[in-house]
Amino acid sequence: MQKTFLNVGASVFALFLSGSTFLLDTAFGQEMGLAAKYRGDVGIGNDKSVLLHDNFEDSKIGAAWDEINLRKGRGATNNAQPLEAEMDKSIARGKRSAKVQLRKDGHEDVTLVKWLKPGHDEIYMRHYVRYGADYGYHGHGGSGFMADAGKGGFKGAGLAPDGDKFFWATLEPIGPRQWDPPGALIFYAYWWKMKADGRGKHWGNWFQPQPDQVPKRETWVCVEWRVKANTAGRDDGELDCWIDGKKCGEFRNIHWRSTDALKVNKVQLSLWLEPDGYARSGGGTTRTVWYDDVVVATEYIGPATFPL
Repeated sequence: MQKTFLNVGASVFALFLSGSTFLLDTAFGQEMGLAAKYRGDVGIGNDKSVLLHDNFEDSKIGAAWDEINLRKGRGATNNAQPLEAEMDKSIARGKRSAKVQLRKDGHEDVTLVKWLKPGHDEIYMRHYVRYGADYGYHGHGGSGFMADAGKGGFKGAGLAPDGDKFFWATLEPIGPRQWDPPGALIFYAYWWKMKADGRGKHWGNWFQPQPDQVPKRETWVCVEWRVKANTAGRDDGELDCWIDGKKCGEFRNIHWRSTDALKVNKVQLSLWLEPDGYARSGGGTTRTVWYDDVVVATEYIGPATFPL
C-alpha cells in the first residue's frame, strides 16, 4: 500500500492507494516505456501513439506548439526575450534546449500551449527540466494538462469549475516551506469535486508524491505524468507521476468530470511569478529554467535512452 496526500490549503487528507504492477529496467531501476524503442528519441515523433514531440533542436523555439503566451509584469522596463534557444554545451541537452527566464522588471509569465483536439481520456507527458542557480521559488509553473470545453470553463482562482466544462492539473515544485529551492513537486489541480478550504473557497488542491520529490538545481531531471479521466458518474479517474523513470505518485478515485464528452485537450509548459512575489519566493530578480525532450503520448514514455 502506498500512502499519499491530498493537501487542501491548511488541511491534509490522507489517501491510501493500491500499489500497481509495472515492468522495471533491472539495470537502472526505471520503468521501460515507449522511449526504450527509440535510442535518443530518434524517430519517436513518428510513433502512432505520439501526439507531440519537441526536442527544440530545429526551427524557432516554440514552433511545435500552438500558442506562445508571453506577459510582462506591471510597470516592466526590461524588454529582454524571456524564451530563447540555449546552446551552451555545458547546459543544453543535445545542440539546443529551451531557456525560459523571468525577470522582476520584465516578463512575469511564459506559457507554451499545445491543443490536442478533439481530446483524449488518457495521456502521458514527459519532459526534461533544469532549474537554474537563481531559482528560488515561483508563483506557478511546470508541465500540465487541461480539459477545456471553452465558454469560460475556468471560473478563476478560488472557484471550482463546472464538471462539464473544465479540469486541470500542473506538476510543479511548490515552496517556500520546509523544502530547499525549487521546492517539492506536487500536482496543483482544479476540478468540480475539489475540496474547499475552511472558508468555502476552492484553491488548487494538491496531490503530493511521497516521499518528497525535490529536484536538484542545475541538474537535468526527467519528469513524466499520466492522467486518466473518470467515467461519468464514477470515481475512477487517475493521476500518476514518475521522476527519472521511477514511479513516485499514484492517485486514484478522482471524479474529474461529470460528462464523458469533456476530454483532455490541452498540454502546456509554463512559468509564472509576479514582480511583487520575488521577495516572498526566495528573493533574487530572475528565475531561469530549461526544458527539453518533450513527448506527449497515449502510452507510458519513460526516460530517453542513448547509445553506450
